[in-house]
Amino acid sequence: MKNSHLFLVMIFSVGMGLGQLLLKYAAQRQLTNTEAGWLLRLSALFSDWTFLLGVAIYGVLLVYWIWLLTFLPLSRAYPFTLVSLVVAAIGGAIFFQEALSSSFVIGLAIIGVGLFVLSRG
Repeated sequence: MKNSHLFLVMIFSVGMGLGQLLLKYAAQRQLTNTEAGWLLRLSALFSDWTFLLGVAIYGVLLVYWIWLLTFLPLSRAYPFTLVSLVVAAIGGAIFFQEALSSSFVIGLAIIGVGLFVLSRG
């Protein structure tokens, strides 16, 4: 894969990871009262700016992904969407104090090595 194509796919993947972080933040801001009705909870979600921004990012990235697929083979581009997993995991650890086990970090490193190999082939 050309470096320019790799860069374009990485923009997509990092954006997806950031979108996940926004949605997680929105989820944490929602009503925790399980007695609240579903309509009230849905209304609170749709009035949350972080949720709306996350959804907007996903919408833009969907169009961007379709554009990428007009000139990139899916089999070459799709593996790099795993970068979003790395961004979300590291962001979850930094911003939400989510634990990353050593085996999880090793798995992320293996993914990174695999993507490096794929980018050169």
